[in-house]
Amino acid sequence: MEKSFSKKTKELLCKQEINDICCCEAEMMGVIMFAGRFRGSQVRVSFDSIDAVSRFITLLKRCLDVDVEAERLKSSYFCVLSDKRVLSKIVEYETSSKGLADGLVKNNCCRGAFLRGAFLGGGTVTDPKKNYNMEFASHSKKIHDEFKTLLQEMDLGFRSVVKKNTFVLYTKNSDIICDALAYMGAFSAQMEMLNVKIEREVRSDITRASNGETANMDKVMEASGRHIAAIKKLSETTGLDNLPDELREIAILRVEYEDLSLDQLGKKLVPPLSKSGVNHRLKKLLELADQQ
Repeated sequence: MEKSFSKKTKELLCKQEINDICCCEAEMMGVIMFAGRFRGSQVRVSFDSIDAVSRFITLLKRCLDVDVEAERLKSSYFCVLSDKRVLSKIVEYETSSKGLADGLVKNNCCRGAFLRGAFLGGGTVTDPKKNYNMEFASHSKKIHDEFKTLLQEMDLGFRSVVKKNTFVLYTKNSDIICDALAYMGAFSAQMEMLNVKIEREVRSDITRASNGETANMDKVMEASGRHIAAIKKLSETTGLDNLPDELREIAILRVEYEDLSLDQLGKKLVPPLSKSGVNHRLKKLLELADQQ
């Protein structure tokens, strides 16, 4: 089965290098906050991607020198955290009066790392070929509210909604999704999305142009029909030979080239006549026909 766009994005993120220890911790805590749930004295961290759980194990080892094993449950994976070093980090955040921006991710370099961890733990992004949507789901209102504030400070305006006791931040704005992907380091996913956006805009422009041309052609044919009906009436009553030369000339051209615009008709005349000049002569034919 082909991987979803969301899982492919997580796979990309899991290939990011782990550099500074502060960013390592920010990403690790982002995963725990969005994928972890307390069960007694333990925390169970769940994942929908083998790449994400492998990344998380690496983060734990790098940050706290803690070893855990991944377990599989049907199509998902999880880790059970019981080491005091991990639990103390979680409790430290839970009891802190500082928000995310003032505490865990006070360094600008850590913001993208935390965003990456949050996405690995509780994020999804829809295939842009189908729709534009990115979400971060959490079981904690505290985390939800503070993360929303952090995103706003990063100029990422996500909206809030509650779904079955889960707090969700979401956006359907393609520009915000692209910026969020870039912050996380998912540049290939960002480029894929940008390409889809460009293709959609080009198709939309072509459709608008085509619709405009069709509408213009309909107007031309409607006007042409009125002109030809008037010319036919004049031909059957007074006769075209009795018309002034300039009106007889335009009448003959109109019947011969019924699908041409006024501008194109004018270019057929010798000497050429402007669009307004052609329109004036045809209006005169309509007036004469009305008098018959």
